[in-house]
Amino acid sequence: MNKLNIKPNGFPFSAKKLLTSLAISVSLLTLSANAANKEASYDGLAKQLTIMNNIFKSSLQAQENKKLKSAKVDSLYLAGQGVVFTVSTSNSFLFNHHDLNFVFSDMAAPVPPLPPVGSDVELEFFTDDGEIIVDMESMHEAHEQEREHYRDLHEQQRDLARELRDLARESKDLAFQRRNISKEEQKDIKAEQEALEQQKSALEKTQLELDKKLKQMKVVQQKQLVKRQKQRSEHNAQLTSSLIETLCLYGNSLKALPKSEHVSLIIKSAGEKAGRSGYKDRIYVFAKKDILACTSDKITSVKLATVATSYQF
Repeated sequence: MNKLNIKPNGFPFSAKKLLTSLAISVSLLTLSANAANKEASYDGLAKQLTIMNNIFKSSLQAQENKKLKSAKVDSLYLAGQGVVFTVSTSNSFLFNHHDLNFVFSDMAAPVPPLPPVGSDVELEFFTDDGEIIVDMESMHEAHEQEREHYRDLHEQQRDLARELRDLARESKDLAFQRRNISKEEQKDIKAEQEALEQQKSALEKTQLELDKKLKQMKVVQQKQLVKRQKQRSEHNAQLTSSLIETLCLYGNSLKALPKSEHVSLIIKSAGEKAGRSGYKDRIYVFAKKDILACTSDKITSVKLATVATSYQF
């Protein structure tokens, strides 16, 4: 007669397997339902992020500063942390690459690279007066011409130095010869020495003029660099201020973002210089509760900026 294999708890093995399978199925169904609910909430947040992106862009395009009009805004959501907006402008690329080697050293400086084909960098920029638009290739070409001119001056400087060394050596040889020849022959050598001195004086005069040109060029370049650094600081300050003001006015549109999470702004290349590689990004992290306080006029946009976590990376 067949007997059931009974465990101490009284369930046959086949029944226990069935119960385990059912428990796993229920768990999977619960996880699937939760995942579906989360995906639905993510879809809603994604729509709100798209709207907020457009609000940021519209706000910057409404600014009087035309250099802010080329803003590019990207966004993403990090579950459990919050939303991240990454903002860049074409002028940020212009400032941060054109300034890297703007004041040339004694060696020819490398030319700042053009952005790769298909990149997100816009290929048009405003000049210092904010009116005329030039493309990146024109700026690149102008920078290359200036670099070539500076290199030519340095080559002339090296050539003059070499000629002066040759003249000094030849003059020394003639002086040595005069000690060992007759007076008649000394007259000819003396005439040669006088001609060499005249040639040397002319070369030294040319060298002084060339040195003066190089110094003037460096002074002009340094002034232009200081000016561009000031423009860069003003550009980034206006960009940051506009973004935070916009967040203060319209940040409550991110309704699907959990109240315990954050909104982060990454402003590309708005930080301090990071060696020869460019500039650091400036990052602001806002608690959603502070943004809601700003949208309800409990705090100002200036206060919102000060309570944010701000750093460079």
